[in-house]
Amino acid sequence: INEIIVNPYWNAPVSIVRKDIIPLMRKDPNYLKDSHIRLFAPDGSEVDPMTIDWSTDDAAKYRFRQDPGNNNAMASVKINFPSPDGVYMHDTPQQSLFGKLMRFDSSGCVRVQNVRDLVTWILRDTPGWDRQHFEAAIKTGENTPINVVNPVPVHFLYLSAWSTAPGVVQFRDDIYALDGAQELQISSAQ
Repeated sequence: INEIIVNPYWNAPVSIVRKDIIPLMRKDPNYLKDSHIRLFAPDGSEVDPMTIDWSTDDAAKYRFRQDPGNNNAMASVKINFPSPDGVYMHDTPQQSLFGKLMRFDSSGCVRVQNVRDLVTWILRDTPGWDRQHFEAAIKTGENTPINVVNPVPVHFLYLSAWSTAPGVVQFRDDIYALDGAQELQISSAQ
C-alpha cells in the first residue's frame, strides 16, 4: 500500500457506466446531478449530461467522475497499491453490507470494514498523519492524497477450497469461476 486518498473522487468503470449508470439516466435524467457525478469528454472538458443521447451506448465514451462527499461510492478513503487490474481498497457508504454472510456485491475492488483504523495503522510512520489529523482531513471534504512513508505489502488470495485441522476439507462456491473446473471436465463427445 503506497498511497491513501482522503475524500477521493470516484471514476466509474465503463462496466458500471454501461450496466448501471446509463440505465439509471434513462429512468431519471437528474441521476448524475443528484449523485454528484460529473461527465467529462476525452479532452477533459466537462459535458452537460442533458446534451447526451442516453438511448444509445455512446455515453460510455465519457468519463463519469463522482465528487468527494457523503454519497461517494468510496465514502471517505481510497487505499492504493500497485495493481495491473486497477484494483484498490476503499471505504463504503454501505456499511450494512458487512453484516451480510455472502457479500459479493462489489464490481472488483475491495470494501474495507473499519477502514479508519486500518488507515491510522498504515500511516503510523507518516509524519503529520496521526488519527486526529486524518479525521480532520476527512471533515474538510477536500481530495487529499497522502504518500505512505513505509509502504505496506498487500496480497489477495482467492480460495474456494482448503483444509483445516484436523484435516476437515472446506468448500465454497467458486463465484468468480477461477478454479478452472471447465478445464477439468471430461469431454463426453465421441
